[in-house]
Formats: sequence, C-alpha cells, structure tokens
Amino acid sequence: MSTSVAKSSRLKPEIRLAQAVSQFEGDLSSEQKTAFRTNKSQSLHSPPDPCDVMRLTAEIDRRVSGKGGGRCFGPRFMNFVQVVQQFAALGDIVVGGSQNIIACSVWSLVRVSLLAIVNFSSYLEKLSTLFMTVGRSAPRYQSMAILYPRSKCLQSNLSEYFIVVVRLCHQLLKFTQKSAIRQVVSTLSDSDLKMFQSELDRWANSIKEEINFLVANQVEEEAQENFHFRVRSSKFYKSASHEQKLATNLRVLEFCSKYDQETTWKQTRKVGNTNLFSQVAEYQDWKTKDTSCTLIYTGKLGSGKSVLLANIVDDLHIHDGGKDIAVAYFFCRHDIAESLKAQTVIGSLARQLLRTVPDLAMVADLCERTTSAPDFGTVGNLLHHAFPSHRKAYFVLDGMDECNPSERDTLAQELRKLQKTLTLLEFVEAELARCLECRKLVLGDAALIIEIQDALLQGSQGMFLWVALQIQSLCNMKSDQDIRDALADLPEDLSETFSRILRRSEGPGKSYQRQILQLVTAAYRYLTIDELREALSVVPGDQVWNPSRLLNDVYSTLACCGCLLTVDEEESTIRFIHHSVKQFLLGGFQDSTNTAFTMDSAQRTMADIVITYLNYGVFGTELSTMKVPQIRTASAPSSIILSALGASSSARTALKFLKSKKRADFDIGKTIAEARKPFQSHLVDAFFFHPYAKTYWLQH
Repeated sequence: MSTSVAKSSRLKPEIRLAQAVSQFEGDLSSEQKTAFRTNKSQSLHSPPDPCDVMRLTAEIDRRVSGKGGGRCFGPRFMNFVQVVQQFAALGDIVVGGSQNIIACSVWSLVRVSLLAIVNFSSYLEKLSTLFMTVGRSAPRYQSMAILYPRSKCLQSNLSEYFIVVVRLCHQLLKFTQKSAIRQVVSTLSDSDLKMFQSELDRWANSIKEEINFLVANQVEEEAQENFHFRVRSSKFYKSASHEQKLATNLRVLEFCSKYDQETTWKQTRKVGNTNLFSQVAEYQDWKTKDTSCTLIYTGKLGSGKSVLLANIVDDLHIHDGGKDIAVAYFFCRHDIAESLKAQTVIGSLARQLLRTVPDLAMVADLCERTTSAPDFGTVGNLLHHAFPSHRKAYFVLDGMDECNPSERDTLAQELRKLQKTLTLLEFVEAELARCLECRKLVLGDAALIIEIQDALLQGSQGMFLWVALQIQSLCNMKSDQDIRDALADLPEDLSETFSRILRRSEGPGKSYQRQILQLVTAAYRYLTIDELREALSVVPGDQVWNPSRLLNDVYSTLACCGCLLTVDEEESTIRFIHHSVKQFLLGGFQDSTNTAFTMDSAQRTMADIVITYLNYGVFGTELSTMKVPQIRTASAPSSIILSALGASSSARTALKFLKSKKRADFDIGKTIAEARKPFQSHLVDAFFFHPYAKTYWLQH
C-alpha cells in the first residue's frame, strides 16, 4: 500500500487529477452517471460560459425553495463555480484534448455534487459557507486562458487546485449516498472541511503568485519574440491564434465596461426568495413575447422591487434551459455615483451580451478607433455588428429612480411604462415559515401565527421592507403577550419603524450608536468590519495609538444599531439595509441631546477621526528586536508581563497564563515573545483603516 501511495505521489498533477475524476465517477449511482456523462458531453460540445454559472446557482435556489426553504444560498456558491467554469472553458486548443475532457468532467462533477447537497438542508448552511469562503480566494482571472499555455507552473498549480476540489466533491458524494441513520452517526467533520479549505487557499495563493509573476514579466512581449519559432508547428499556430482571439475578446469587453455589476445583484438576491412575478400574467406574457417590449414594476419605497427583480434574473437564466437567450442586468446603487450614469449602465449591459459571443474580432476595430470611454453610438454599433440578431435578450434594470432625470431619460427612452401593484401575502407566509422552522420565532400558542400574518398584511401598505423589519422585531419578543402587545402598536411607516429600532437597540453600545451611523453615512465607500473597528478606537485629538481601545467584539457593538445595518458575508463590508435608512437619518434622526444628524456633522466626525488617525506616529515604523528574557511566573509581577505584552494578548495566550499559575518555575518569557509577534505584525502591516484614510481623505 505504501509503495502504491509513493508511486502515485510521483505522478504528474494532471494524471492524478484524471485519477481523482475517474474515482469520483466510479462511485456515482446509475442515475448520477447518466446526468454526469450527459453534462460532460454537452460541455465538450459547448463549453460552459458565465451564464451557465448563473443557471447553476439559480437551479440550487429553485430546488431549495421547492423543498420549502426560505433562505437563498445560490450566490454563496457563485465565486467558486466561476473558477470551475473558467477551467472548463479553456478548451481543446488551450489544454489539449485529453485534459479538456478532464476539465469538462470537473465542471460536471461539481455541478452534480452541488445539486446533490441541496437535498441535505441541515448541512446546506455549513457547506454553502465553506464554498463561499473558498470562493473569496478562488483563482478567477479573465486572462487565465491567455496565460495558461505559457507556464508549466500555472498548469501544475491549477491541476493541484482541482485535485482538492474533486476530493472535496467526492467526500460530499459519499456522504449523500449514506443512509439517514449513517449520516447522523458520521456527520461532516468540521476539521475535514477546514482541511479542504486550507488546501484550496494554499493552491489559490500559488496560482495568484504565478499569474502576478507572468504579468509582471510582460509575457505578451516574450510571446511575440518567440512567435516565429512557434509557427513551425500547426498546434502552436492554432494556440497562438486562439490566444489572440481571447485577448481581442477581452479588450472589446473591457472597452465596453469594467464595472462590477455582479456584487450588487448578489447582495440583493440574498435578501430572500420570491416567485410573485410568476403569478403575474403580464410577466409571463412579457417573457414569452417574440417582439420587443418593456415591463416596469413600480411600488412604494421598501416594497421589495429590488428583491423581486433579483429573483427575476435567476428565473430568466433557467427559462427554457437558457441556452438560446441572453440575460443582462444592472442594479443601480444610490451610494455609488458611477452606477447612476447611463453610460455605465448601458456599457455594462453591452458587455454582458457580448461576452456570450465567441469571437469579437469583427468589432475590434471599433474599439481601437478611440481611447476614450465608448459613447452610446459606439456601443450600439458593437451590439449591432456582433450580437446575433436572432437571439433573444432580456434586460433587468433596478434603481433607475435613483438616477437624475436626464440620465434616467437616456436609459428609459426605449421603454414603455407599465404599472403593476402586487400583494405581499406570499412573502409574509414564506418569511414567517422560515423563522418558525429555524426557531427564530418561538410561539407558545401556535394559532398566534394567524394573528401575526393578518396584522402584518393589514399594516404593510405594500411595503416589503416594513414587513421584514416587523418580523425581525417579533422574533425578539419573549412571550405571546409581548407579541400581541407589539401587534397592537405596530409603527405606521418606515420612519417610525427605524426610530423604534434605534431606541430599542441602544443597550450597552449606546455610546457608539451615533458615531457608527455617522461613519457609515459619511464613508466614500462601504467600510469593512476591520476598518470600522479601528476608526471607532480613535479619540479625536489624542495622537497616541492605543490598541487597547480596539473593540474586542465589533459585531456585538454593531447590535446597537439593530437590524438597520447589515454586514455583507462575502466582503465583510457594512452597509444600511436599504437606502431609505440613510435618507431617514439625514432627515429625521436626533440623538439624546436633540442635535440634528446632518451630512455635515457626519463628515466632521469622520474628518476628526481621520486627521487624528493619520497623525499617529506608528505608520511605516518597526518595533526593535529584543532578546527574549527568562521570566519565572512566580516572581513576575503582572505589571511586568502586561507591559511586555502590550494589548495584543489573545485568548490562547491568556489560557497559557492561567495554566502557568500552577507552575512556579514556568518560563513565560517565550510566551511573551510569541504574543508580541502578531502585535508587531499588526503595527507594521495591518492598519486596516490606513489605506482608506489615505485614499479618500488626503486628496480632499
């Protein structure tokens, strides 16, 4: 056995990847093998594209919803699925025939695995979190197909990465094939999942380093210099031509837009599932029409239009298999000026349509005639000449009311207006059911749920956001009587709802509430958790950096703002749950001293913190090294130990101190030195707020 393992370890990564795929396929059921081979055959004939990623994640959520699940999990898998799609799309010319079969097999087995785990709702939260975490570091690079043939190291690292992917999927497959009793006995091990995560992150970092190296060494110029040697072989000639086509396509797409429209859609889509639109005859008629037409959803502030449209994007991607249609979407963000420009929106929509076209060489000259951003006429010409006239295309736009009138008129000039008012009944039922299932909402009298539903439907006035916030508030009630009292005194509108949430949530974090709201309001972009944590530690005017002021648990402190703030689980950024919260704060919120909350006061708060922060004397400095002394705990006053450690002691270090109390001769010197290392690193390299402060405030 050891000889076999040793021999296997000496095999090339691409061979071991093929072996892993073969072992996975061998353990599939007959039905799964049929689905696997069918999908692999389709992928070989027509490589998966970005739309296939959307279709897969949409299918995951459709199956979850079909089983009565209220959560939205699909977007959590998106980054991970994208890297698998990019690998499978490299094609025969780039990776070669046999390796192309393996790459398409990886795409097919990942697809089979993800759709299989949907049936195990008790593990879906854990597994979707794993894939979301892995997706943060997943090697997604638009230039991957161009760089792949030029580096054996890159090829090897990618094979190693996908060997781990196949092993992970194989373990999930084996788990899903166990009986219900055996699944309970042999639960998915957290340590195993963390091991897979660690390995994937390690190989992703290796891939990133190699790609950075290739780009830094201008491999394109090197390829041009060596081109005359390559053309002697027809294989190299085909490869060079394919690389040229990929580079041309990328140049055309980036000419249209570099704006990231995907992140905002994912954040909106995660809010919840709905199929209200499927019950509307106008939507079904619009979706199936062969002629150009426009459908417009209107509603009150917070009525759920954005969530509904985010779900429609999914529905369109899996409509009739989705292969003969193209779907482009754009969700405007009130706090990003670029997203409110007609040119940004139209450029992004054009890019999404054109990325479904295999070869854009025919329109490359249109992009090379100008170095400036494309005007509407140029974008129109690109679509006219490159996008097939027989293909149906859908545009889904949200937040156009946030644009100024002239920009909005430019976007809407081809649209016909149609109004439709929708009921909230389905959302109320689904959200209440979800809260009951996960025991966020606990009732003594089961019949009380009918009273809750009736009261929310009566008071909602068509406001999706209002309903969502009331349900969250009810989940915090301790008794049935508390719930009935709350139902008898529901706030009339969003403004009153926001006020109550802030008053009720103050608690121990009251001293931070106003400052947090001001910083989030005044930020030029969304602050991360770590950035806000550092900003809140600053005392304006005190220019001495004191890490002991850093919050130990920033999440519990954010609770002082209730559910009006949300932390994006992928980017760890903090934002308001809805842009109406910011409007409310600037127009109606008053603190305990009855001082109005204005944009000017918010910006002054941010400015005072930034100025003090940038005047700390620690940036760009290093702590001097020191010889580690022997310190016997029995003879060391706590003040000496604390002085040596500063404020960087972790929970693990604290445990060592506790254990050392039992041993008078325990040498705590080494522990102090170890504890200081991460502190030194923090001082030198990890001032999270510093890049933000320099970028957005030194220039203003």
